[in-house]
Amino acid sequence: MDLPQPQTEDAVSSKRINKTGKKQRDRDEEAAYIIDDLKSGNFILLLQETPKVKMSHCQAWGCMPRKRTGKPVIKSHYRFMLKDISVSSKPKGEYYHVTCLERLLPDLSALVRDGHLKMDGYISAPLDSKVCLESSVEMIADWFKYGGRTFDLGCYENFKKDHREWEEDWSVRWIDHQLGHGEQPDNACNYCQSLPDPEEPKKSDYFPEEPSVILLSQLLATVSGQSHIDKWWRWKKQT
Repeated sequence: MDLPQPQTEDAVSSKRINKTGKKQRDRDEEAAYIIDDLKSGNFILLLQETPKVKMSHCQAWGCMPRKRTGKPVIKSHYRFMLKDISVSSKPKGEYYHVTCLERLLPDLSALVRDGHLKMDGYISAPLDSKVCLESSVEMIADWFKYGGRTFDLGCYENFKKDHREWEEDWSVRWIDHQLGHGEQPDNACNYCQSLPDPEEPKKSDYFPEEPSVILLSQLLATVSGQSHIDKWWRWKKQT
């Protein structure tokens, strides 16, 4: 009886190359289908906040959570919807993890500039994030406004903080002027002495002239206070 001969390193390497090549060809084919749908004008790609009351499944052929667990359930706070807009009476579409679609279509900024990728309404950080919701909304909206570019989160947070303190200070001064000392002028009151208000913080002092390029998945992870928005490698493996 002849025993099977061990494979040579070249044979093993060739198999790996073929497997890698097939994966890339599959990704290219799937990406081409999506691009064709978008260019047809019958579909649009939407960034959405994932509803908590209704389960959605990622349709990517190479969905990493599916490979890991056997289930392509989208557990992240965000998802993509490839929406069929040709039938307005009953809109339907397919859903994707943000990172799964980003692997298929790395240049999402081009889709934004061409009008194929948009926000589906109000998009913000998760409620349990430490990031100011208003800052997260502006940062995400700017990414779409500037075609894949936005400003550092600290710019939004610092401006909001200082502007909020300025508004509170102005409000306290005005209330004190109206109610604090009646009709008698107060030498310490800005309004009684006709002194100028403290200068309002200017946005231009907090933001650079040009926004910076950033991956959408990285941006969403930043406003969520996470290292990765999908975190599929933490999921329990299928047994």
